Amino acid sequence: MGDHHDPDPRSDGLPWTPGVTFCGSAAEPELALTIDDGPSGLGSDAMLDLLRELGVPATFFLIGSNLRRNPQFARRAVAEGQQLGNHLWVDSRTALLPRRQFLRQCDGTEHRIRRCAAPQMPALHWLRPGGGWFHPPLLAWAAARNYRLVLGSIFPWDTFQPPTWFQRWFILANAHPGGILVLHDTPELNRQTLTTLRQVVPELKRQGYRFVDLDSLSGPAGPGWSC
Repeated sequence: MGDHHDPDPRSDGLPWTPGVTFCGSAAEPELALTIDDGPSGLGSDAMLDLLRELGVPATFFLIGSNLRRNPQFARRAVAEGQQLGNHLWVDSRTALLPRRQFLRQCDGTEHRIRRCAAPQMPALHWLRPGGGWFHPPLLAWAAARNYRLVLGSIFPWDTFQPPTWFQRWFILANAHPGGILVLHDTPELNRQTLTTLRQVVPELKRQGYRFVDLDSLSGPAGPGWSC
């Protein structure tokens, strides 16, 4: 998500921030799978194939310029019940953008997603900032476009390309009710993500977790609750 040298900041140790979703409430054994930076090309079609095989939904945070790689992806994803989110136009640190550039990237990405998804009409109201960082004005800019920022609570450091065993261990060790899992769909990381999902999804289901998209996640968690 964004700059691949920055891990997604978790809510642990951070003050609760109204307007930002780090995780859902702990009321239900639910997990939301989110996948950033796509589409990656043919690998994204393989991702949809796998999700259909596993029977789990995901929320894909798409980069507007990357839709050139696979313009049909958005249409297929929506038709198959997957959710789409806005990850802006380029893979960069969103928090460094001035207001005008932020709005241009946000609007351009939404327009490209809608054009590629047509005649489907996806509801677009989740935004994940590149690099995972934000500031109060950015929240206001996003809200002006009817977007809510979402980060995550389970980030297995996949952008650093650790061994698959580590990702599997990290996800299983940190899974929690209301968790938001962040993985990536880039040409470099797609195959790794597919392998990780094949290993962890069946195990998490055996543990009683149910996968939902962000709209269906119970929450968000309230003040004083740490993911």
